[in-house]
Amino acid sequence: MKNTLILGFIALLLISACGQDTNIAEEAGFDGITPEQCEQSGGNWNECGSPCAGTDAEMCIQVCQAQCECGGIAGFSCPEGYKCRLTGKISDEMGVCVKER
Repeated sequence: MKNTLILGFIALLLISACGQDTNIAEEAGFDGITPEQCEQSGGNWNECGSPCAGTDAEMCIQVCQAQCECGGIAGFSCPEGYKCRLTGKISDEMGVCVKER
């Protein structure tokens, strides 16, 4: 019951954050990558990707997150300053581009 309430609260936070009126939120995906940056670097833009891509999470909230996908059998890449987040457990795994920190 407690986990269900926590997940519900997280879902409400994500929904309210996604509804904010900002140009960046409309044009950019996860970690601020735009569709143009993704495609120019050889990545795969996904308007409705999983927020848990590359995290190896056992449970994940079911919402869409625009993101630049990387890796996979096609060998998609990330823009400069970003790296491909992968779990490393699956060969030819599809990951998501995240800022290098």
